[in-house]
Amino acid sequence: MTETSTNAETPLETDAEQVTDQPDQQTAARTPGPESTADTDAVLDPDSERIKRYLAWGALGVCSLLAVFALIQFYGSATDAIDLWVDPKYQPLMRAAFNLVVLLASLIGVSLLVSELSER
Repeated sequence: MTETSTNAETPLETDAEQVTDQPDQQTAARTPGPESTADTDAVLDPDSERIKRYLAWGALGVCSLLAVFALIQFYGSATDAIDLWVDPKYQPLMRAAFNLVVLLASLIGVSLLVSELSER
């Protein structure tokens, strides 16, 4: 009978352990962790970093399209002005200088935007 009572106690102990573990799991499931709170804040917070990043990328796209259009228009006008005001033998030199200035300005703008986007 000793073996029977010992065997009878073992399932009870196992059931007791399961019962005590279950409330902890239920409490843990109801308690929001830091990850779920951060996810909720990121979605609801209008100043979140993700929204700022998307806005920066959108602004980069719009500014790039406008810059390409304006650059084409400006380039055409500047070459016409060079043809009008500069002596024909110096026109290639002036066009090269103008193209270099446009290239450097665009590289500075792109590098500033890329550094702004990489910080976030």
